[in-house]
Parts: sequence; structure tokens; C-alpha cells
Amino acid sequence: MRVQQERAGERGSIPPSTSRTKTHKRRKIRYGRVIIALMLLVLFVTGITYVFFGMTHWIKSVVAPPPITVIEQPAKLGMIQVTPDAKEEPARFQGQVRKLAYITFDDGPTEYTEQLLDILKQHEAKATFFMIGRQLNQHPEAVKRLLKEGSYPGLHSMTHNYKKLYKSGSSANFVKEFKKEQKMVQDLIGFTPHLIRAPYGSSPQIGEKFRGDIAAAGFKMWDWTTDSLDWNLPGQPDKIVARVSKSVHRDKEVILMHEREQTVQALPRILKLLEDRGYEFEVYDPDAHWVANFSGDTRL
Repeated sequence: MRVQQERAGERGSIPPSTSRTKTHKRRKIRYGRVIIALMLLVLFVTGITYVFFGMTHWIKSVVAPPPITVIEQPAKLGMIQVTPDAKEEPARFQGQVRKLAYITFDDGPTEYTEQLLDILKQHEAKATFFMIGRQLNQHPEAVKRLLKEGSYPGLHSMTHNYKKLYKSGSSANFVKEFKKEQKMVQDLIGFTPHLIRAPYGSSPQIGEKFRGDIAAAGFKMWDWTTDSLDWNLPGQPDKIVARVSKSVHRDKEVILMHEREQTVQALPRILKLLEDRGYEFEVYDPDAHWVANFSGDTRL
């Protein structure tokens, strides 16, 4: 046996245990090479990607125009919250919100309508006149003039009678009076108004169903934000001015006044006061209607 092993050694044969050891070492060397190759491949791909995106960014910076400066809206406008938005004009101009004053007169037309129109014209202002139907034919020229000069001929019922308008148990008399007055205005000046003001205001005498009937008849309805109480202050224009001065502070004001002598006396100072506080005078525009009734009813 020993002789056979020696002869095998002489022929260069590898003993079985020696052969397995060397084969295992060769396999380890091959795995290491694979790992190194993969790492080099990853580094190569990463480098190519980095160079590609770097060149792309450089090309864009050369070819593309500079970015447009972003104009952001303010975060708060009065009571309205807004979200900043790019590339839009700001809702404020030089830090100021546009302030609007809607001058309104009830209970016309009267002998004071022309005087009120004269004062408005001096201040390049217009107003919304809520007129009583039974008085239209007494002052037709004043009604024609106010429309011609850009004021709005609103409706204020035929009779201004509280009991007749509100105590019948339904809206029938109310709607009937306003429809009749609307037809009278249309016949007189060729214009069909849809904006009304309820005598004595819409609250508390006009409920939800009542308001629905008014809307179904095709009317819009305004109350007011500032009550001058001029009707109750005869001979006291100073107090009227003081009351308006104390009350106005909103970005939109609907100021209630009446066709009275003391109102004629107070109006120039009221308009000057509003101008000094940065208000612009606006008249009701049916194409840009906004809700101004005490209930906030969007139907009106």
C-alpha cells in the first residue's frame, strides 16, 4: 500500500484532501472579484447619473429665462381668509383694501330729491334711491334725472304701511305692492328695478318663508349697515353727521338716510367725511349684486 502511494506521488497525483482545499480557495477568490466588480459598476453608474443631471441643470440655467417673481396675496383680508397664490395680483393695493360706501335714500321722491342729486353731483357720487310708489307721479322729473345721472331707482313699496304690509299673515300684500310699484317705474322711465328695501327693515317682521316669497317674485333686498337716524333728528344735521362718523368702519358700508331737510343739510359733510376716510362712492349694480340683508339670505 505504501509502495502504491509513493508511486502515485511520483506520477504527480494530488491527494484528495489537498485538492479540496485548493478548490475552496479558488472559489473564495472568484466571489471577491465579483463583489469588487459590482462595486465598481455602482460607482460608475452613480458618476454617470451625477454628470448627466449636472449638465441638464446647467443647460436649463443657460437656455431658460429667469424665474418670474412670485407675488403673494396677503394672508388675511378683513374677515376673509385667503391662501397665498403665485403669479396673481394682490387683493390689496399698496397695503390698502378698497373701501366702498353705498349712499341710500328712503321715502322719495320728494321736493328734496333734486337738492340731494345736486350735492351728489358736486362730489361725483351716485346713490340708490328707494322710492315710494304713491309718490312717483308727483316728482316724475326727479326720477328721470336720477336714472340719467347714474343713480339707481330702488323700490320701497306703494304705501309704507306697516299693518298692511306685515300683519295680514302672509307675504301677499307685500309682494303685490312691490310688483305694482315696479310696473310704475318701468312705465315712467323705461327701467325695471329689482332691488327693494322693506319699510322698517326686514327684521324681525320678515321670516324665512316670507323671504322665499320675495325671492320667488324676482326681487333682491337690501337693508343697511349704518343707520343715520336722520328721520328722527329734524333741525339737527350735526348729530346726523356725528352718528354716521361714529358708525362707519367697514370696508363696505350701506348708509341709510331719508329724503329730509336735515339730511340735505348734513349730506355735504357726510360725503366729505367718507372721502377723507378713503371711501369710494358706489351705486347698486344689478350685475354685481352682493348680499346686504339682515338675515344674510343668499336668495336675496
